[in-house]
Amino acid sequence: MFDVGLIQWFQSMSSPWLDQAAVLITHLGSHYAYMVILLFIYWCVDRQVGRRLISVVLASFWFNGMIKEYLIMPRPDPNVVRHLVTEPSPGFPSGHAQGAMTMWGSMAVAFRRRWLTVLCAALILLVGMSRLYVGVHFLGDVLGGWLFGLVFVAGYEWMVRRGVGSRLSVRMKMLLLFVIPLLLLPLYQTSTAELILGFAIGFLTSDILAGHVAPFRERVPWPQQVAKLLIGYVGFFPLLALHMLFVPVGLPSVLGYSIIALWVTLGAPLVFRRLGLAGGAPAPKLDAEYRGYMQHYVATAAAILVLVAASTVYVHEAVPVVARPAILESERVLIIGHRGAAGLAPENTLPAFAAGLQHGADLLELDVRRTRDGVLVLMHDETVDRTTNGRGRVADMTLAEIKALDAGYHFTPDGGRTYPWRGQGVTVPTLVEVLAAFPEARFLIEVKEATPGMAEAVLAAIDEAGARDRVMVSSVHDAVV
Repeated sequence: MFDVGLIQWFQSMSSPWLDQAAVLITHLGSHYAYMVILLFIYWCVDRQVGRRLISVVLASFWFNGMIKEYLIMPRPDPNVVRHLVTEPSPGFPSGHAQGAMTMWGSMAVAFRRRWLTVLCAALILLVGMSRLYVGVHFLGDVLGGWLFGLVFVAGYEWMVRRGVGSRLSVRMKMLLLFVIPLLLLPLYQTSTAELILGFAIGFLTSDILAGHVAPFRERVPWPQQVAKLLIGYVGFFPLLALHMLFVPVGLPSVLGYSIIALWVTLGAPLVFRRLGLAGGAPAPKLDAEYRGYMQHYVATAAAILVLVAASTVYVHEAVPVVARPAILESERVLIIGHRGAAGLAPENTLPAFAAGLQHGADLLELDVRRTRDGVLVLMHDETVDRTTNGRGRVADMTLAEIKALDAGYHFTPDGGRTYPWRGQGVTVPTLVEVLAAFPEARFLIEVKEATPGMAEAVLAAIDEAGARDRVMVSSVHDAVV
């Protein structure tokens, strides 16, 4: 289930129109497409169903990102199959497949219409298969995504039927829905996680009050529906874009997304009422209890807004230690050799770096991991399985064991017909070996793990080669940078 055979079978039928169709279908499984659909349901179809769908989709996407971050399983090799889209995250489980199962499966359960169930099943299948066609997932990734998505659909339905949380007071519900996402934030920290958890805080807490503060009828004549959607989207997506441009990462980003969610639950509905688009919904009814909740909520939201604004100003006034690294001094666009020249020679090997320089690369990008005996070696994946004739995790092997492997074993320039580097003596190099072998070359070093002492080990290797003035170091792990 984790080989390229099925992908190659799909791609053997490729044509320009099939390529475009597959890319379009795969984009239907993105979180941006789901934003459009879910907001439409919340504002124009059924507010309660919209709340349910948004809740389960947010939970499923967050879990998917966390599992990917911890498993770090590779995607299909772009040297073996075509990648029609770019995906920077690990492969398992497929987020698109899991999202499709969660979104469309939950919708089928919520509405229980036969025609809709058939449509939802077709969309689940098409999105999953499109991930194989575009070359970014193995069958195992897709099946894993479907399985996790199904667990979320069934689990949420079970919670609804059992009335989980229904006996909690409003105050306790709001407290838990605010605190739990913040407690989850340290488990993995990416921009997507910040969006999911931040939006969850704002949406789930404010939706409890929204029906009392800004009631509206979802189903109104179609001209009013169009007006509602235009108002809602014109408010939501510019706020989202401004947030991504100007709000710094971390807690300010989380709180910023929380405020954006208030537009969905309170801001847009209040505008609907003001402009006569609420369909004759009754006037807001705030008894003393809910009035107290609302006052506390407004005070908390105002405090959050001040915190976000203050954090944004503070971060954007920061001055970098180096205005412009010397390695980037150039008046033209720089060419970076990805893993050396991964399309011309086995990636992250000495022949690949030589080929990259020969073909005009200004910088050579490489990936670093640490062996069991503490030596830094070049390997993109957590395991040696994809690029060598061995099996196992780099962290579980000694340098001697890794050096005994054939690093050119799986390289093929023609989709598996030939393997010209097998048996040619190409080994997995150490970081020190590469820096010494190319004393004039400039390198972009990506640190692939955040184990204790990893950053110090990389710096020591750079200093050993006297290469501080010709390297840049990057990592997705905050602990390293």
